[in-house]
Formats: sequence, C-alpha cells, structure tokens
Amino acid sequence: MLYPLLTALLFALSFLAGMLGLGVAFIATPVLGLFGFELKHVIMPWSLWLNGLTALSGAITFARAGMVDWRTAIPLLIIATIVAPMGVWLLQFVPTNIVWWIYVAVLIFLAYRMAFPPKMDDAHAPTITDATRAKGGFASAAIGVFAGFLGVGPGFLLMPTLVMLGYTARLAAATNSVIVTLPSFSAFLGHLGTAQFDWLMLVLTSVSAVLGAWLGARFMAKRVKSLTLSRIFAAALILLSAQRAYLLIVG
Repeated sequence: MLYPLLTALLFALSFLAGMLGLGVAFIATPVLGLFGFELKHVIMPWSLWLNGLTALSGAITFARAGMVDWRTAIPLLIIATIVAPMGVWLLQFVPTNIVWWIYVAVLIFLAYRMAFPPKMDDAHAPTITDATRAKGGFASAAIGVFAGFLGVGPGFLLMPTLVMLGYTARLAAATNSVIVTLPSFSAFLGHLGTAQFDWLMLVLTSVSAVLGAWLGARFMAKRVKSLTLSRIFAAALILLSAQRAYLLIVG
C-alpha cells in the first residue's frame, strides 16, 4: 500500500513544485517525515535526488517556453552547485531537531515575504541589471550552503530571493528551475556514501515526480499570473511550517 500511496503523493507534490519552478524537496522532505522515514540517511538523499529530477523537468519546459533569464541562471547555477556540498558537511555537527527548527523559521520568513511581494506586472518584462545579478550571485552562495545543510536543494530560497531582487514570480520561477538542478545533484552526491534506499520506491517516485513537475510547469507557463503564483508559494510554506512545528512540539 505504501508504494502506490507515495508514488501518487510525490506526483501531486511535484506538480505543485513544477508550477512554482522548484525542485520537490522543499515540500517532500517534511511530508516524507510524516511516514517515519529517518531524516539524514533516507529522506535527505531521496528528496535531493527527486529535487534534481523535478527541477530539470520544469527547467526544460520553461526553457522551451522562452521564460528563463539565462544571464542570471548560469552564474547562479555554477555558484550554488559548488557550495552545496559544504552544507552537507556541516550537517554532521548539528542535531536533527535543530535542523528542523531552522527549516521552520526559514519557511515562515519566506512565506511572509512572498505573501506581500513587490508589485508585479507580467505584461512588462522587469529590468534586470548586472548589479542585480551580482547581488543574486552573492545570495546564491549563502543559499547553496544553507540548502545543502537542510537537504532540500536551494530552490525554495532562491525563488523568493529573485522576487525580492525585482523579478516577477513567473520569471523567478522559470529561472530558478534551471539554477537548482545541478546543486541538488551535487548535494545528493554528498549524501551518497551513507544513503539508504528502497530502490523500487526510488524508481517509482522518480518517474511520478518527473511527470508531475513537467505537467505543473506547463500549467504555470500557460495559466498562472505572478501575484497568484507568489501567494500560492506563501500558502504552501505556511502549511509546511505549521505541520513541521506541530510535529516538533508534540513529538
């Protein structure tokens, strides 16, 4: 029963993640925790693998639609990929509960920023300067380390960061989907030596996650406006932070 349940669940979560231009780890990590899987050796490598696959699926869709700012995506992709394993290395020094509380705090902060975003007009492309891209590069270095530490990939931090730097949510989501691909896989490699996989589950959820992310990205590219996308992102973060905080308190 667990195999079809998790396969269907990862499909639904990946649809949402693909629509937001994210890998699925930011939402899959706490949800998989509900099923009692161990965090550091099971959930984190599993989520990071799915994160890379779903981000790649969304990135291909957005790139074909001409929605990606490549001058931002490529440098930030390189920076975040290089620094992500540093976060994985830091993880060994921090207790699991502390990791989860950091995760909750970050989700709440980002939910607030995305619920009240800067004014967005999809009818006009935002002006993105080289100075703005440089700020994004510095931010991506810190984000790559922190995301590798949390085991969720950098997308859930990079997407709202790009919005705060002046991108519309649609442009940020499309560009972010490219940025988070390789960092997710590089962080996954940092876990590979101690990872514990159920290989059938990994294959089933990988296929369903890729399909879900592809459909979610197609849906966003055609039908979802930036303000709506930003608030959907905020609502998802609030739900995740509340769920994880509750488990930390009662557990």
